[in-house]
Amino acid sequence: MSIQETVRTGQSVEERNKKTIRRVFDAFVNQGDFSVVDEIYSPDMVDHQPLPGAPEGLEGVRYTIAGLREGFPDLHVTIEDMSAHGDHVVIHNTWRGTHLGDFLGAAPTKQVIEFTGVVVWRLLDNGLIAERWGIGVESNMLAVLGMRRLAPAARTAARAAARRAVTGACALLPLTGGAAEGWRRLQAELAGPRLHAYEASRRRAGILRESFDLRPLDGRDVLVHQIEARDPQAAARRLLTSADPFDHWLREQATAVLGTDPWTRLAESDTTGTGHTWASVTSELAAAD
Repeated sequence: MSIQETVRTGQSVEERNKKTIRRVFDAFVNQGDFSVVDEIYSPDMVDHQPLPGAPEGLEGVRYTIAGLREGFPDLHVTIEDMSAHGDHVVIHNTWRGTHLGDFLGAAPTKQVIEFTGVVVWRLLDNGLIAERWGIGVESNMLAVLGMRRLAPAARTAARAAARRAVTGACALLPLTGGAAEGWRRLQAELAGPRLHAYEASRRRAGILRESFDLRPLDGRDVLVHQIEARDPQAAARRLLTSADPFDHWLREQATAVLGTDPWTRLAESDTTGTGHTWASVTSELAAAD
């Protein structure tokens, strides 16, 4: 909502901004509705305390919350207090969850966590979120889990290493009969009514980018399937073992059209020649003394 709209509706800029920040937690963090990211964040949003390895901008915002929700599937944040001052909003909140998934290289411990922190947000005149600062949120969470941060220089190096460690994997899928047209129809569905489910699926699997390029090769149609992830094989295996209904649906549809499961191909391919591991992310953490 722009300033002009706030004037027309009688809503103050401060109330508009507070409403936006409530959506961050009510819809995005607590419910996992990633579709709100494009609605409430500026494209060049800067998060000053993202998870290690997070890319810049909106992809980094999605990466951080996806990582938290993967590690703590029942994650819930309660806003205890909120105040707005011009273009800034300050909140005191409580984070609760159970460590049931991988988080920053730490295997699930089933530990129930609860910690508090303060977050400061800056919003633009158009109401979009431009910056975020977490005060005590990250350190309190790591303390509860028995972890601690390394020095700032080590954090910077680890984040740079994490970005460099993104690995690509590729498979060629020859198409026969009417498979090309069937694939086009499936792609249209993924880009349309099932887009949000598809994007959420890829975030859960840890896939940063996925593409299917249909092209002629030696007189026949070939589908070039590529994914980028910190561990492509592990990401593909997550899709193969996923109990999520959408993941089952997509694999069945793709197999019916292509005659093979594309993600099985990637899970079985040898993409480990570079020696990549998750160390580029977990090296930013150490066990607390």
